[in-house]
Amino acid sequence: MTALATDHLTDLQHQLHTKRLARDLARRAVQPELARLTHVLARYHDQIANGFGDPHPHTTGLRDAAQRASTLINQAERILGPPADTETPRSALAQKLRATSIALGCGLDLLSTHFPVNSDNDKPTATGAIITAPDTARSLLHQLSTHTATVAHLIQRTPSPANDASGLLLRAAVLSRIHSETEPRRTIIAVPFHGIPQRRPPEAGEDLTQTIAGISASIRRLSNPQTTTSVTTWRYLARAATIVCDLNLKTIQQLIYRMKELDEPDHRSALQTAATATKQTGKKWRDIVRRWDEQTNHHGHPANGPATDASDLILRLGRLIHADPAWTPSPRASYRMKPPDELAPDLTQAARIATITLKAIDAYNTLAANHRAAINDAAVLGILHKQREHPTHLPRIPASARQLSKAYEAAEAKGYEAMTSLGQAIQAMGPHPRYAEEVHLIIRQATTAHNEQAQTRLVAADFPTSIADCLEAPQATYQHGRHHERTHPPRRDLPH
Repeated sequence: MTALATDHLTDLQHQLHTKRLARDLARRAVQPELARLTHVLARYHDQIANGFGDPHPHTTGLRDAAQRASTLINQAERILGPPADTETPRSALAQKLRATSIALGCGLDLLSTHFPVNSDNDKPTATGAIITAPDTARSLLHQLSTHTATVAHLIQRTPSPANDASGLLLRAAVLSRIHSETEPRRTIIAVPFHGIPQRRPPEAGEDLTQTIAGISASIRRLSNPQTTTSVTTWRYLARAATIVCDLNLKTIQQLIYRMKELDEPDHRSALQTAATATKQTGKKWRDIVRRWDEQTNHHGHPANGPATDASDLILRLGRLIHADPAWTPSPRASYRMKPPDELAPDLTQAARIATITLKAIDAYNTLAANHRAAINDAAVLGILHKQREHPTHLPRIPASARQLSKAYEAAEAKGYEAMTSLGQAIQAMGPHPRYAEEVHLIIRQATTAHNEQAQTRLVAADFPTSIADCLEAPQATYQHGRHHERTHPPRRDLPH
């Protein structure tokens, strides 16, 4: 929301240099909107000064600066008079000011939801601790200094006596800017970004660590393709997915045999559920291959990144499970697999192997979920075929493309079932910190991507109270210099 407000304020900054600004500022509806925006800026500074009710011990200087700036902004607000109470401003400038006020007000309301409203027993969320941290508070105060200065320059062009508020706002902006730059400001990064790894071509004689590292690299590259794809590539990837599902099934079956040897019936049962779901996933991918075969007669290995990464993944997954260290996917390839006790001597190693299998399923489930480009290519190909047969007919999306889309959705759904069941089986094998967090993250991402409702729940899970409850709670506010409690819910179209 603050980014949206920044966009609006950038537009207002551009209007400072237009010839019609003085005429627009003279309109009766503009000054009340400037008062409204000034009030929202005062609310921001009040919250920073108060530490959102949970001040960080290392932000004393910032809070003092915010309090002093807030005092100046409140004085400017009293000079400007009451804010607008109209439903919709009539002038374009007043509408832009209203949009800025609403965006900033909503942004502050969202920040406030991370802090308890009424109960002294409630604690701020984990995000609340980030909001009150020195770097975040300093960054927010720095943003507000720019917004306050922009409003000050606009008010400076208004008729007297309203323009007297300009000097107060400029002093507040300078105060905020100075205190927000007392220390070098660092970019706030919530999660470090990891680039796409370089390809690791399979080599003969790789040990288990090298094999798993190569598999992980191929999976990450498949999940984030760096080159464009074609119909031939989509078809090849679908065929590769069926092979990967078959290899994953063999791996899980060997783990099932090992659980039987270790006398672990619960783990064995959980893995059997995962094996069934993996087998069904492979059937859905074979249906996709069949539909691609009906779309085109182009065969062969595409010479691009995704196809090469898929080949590398197949080769290493095959060598992970088969006894032949030089195994290759061919009709003459050996079917003899590693003994279960060699593949997974204990539960920790079983969890490690199963996690690699889970990541492979996740990679192709990501491809299934992001199949729109594939369907677009299939639709274009189908339209071209129809145009050759019926040149006078209007082009329309062929039924074959819609069926292919449904096939991808079915593969994604079955893949999600396989991931969920296998992830639960891995988690039940015991507390293995090395794999537990990775498995938890994979399942969480898959759940979020698969279920749009889960996305909403995931976003809202960090809030201690709903936004509606937070807005309806009594809060202190300032108006015309008098402090009072607001006991009625705010108007939906006004930031409070």
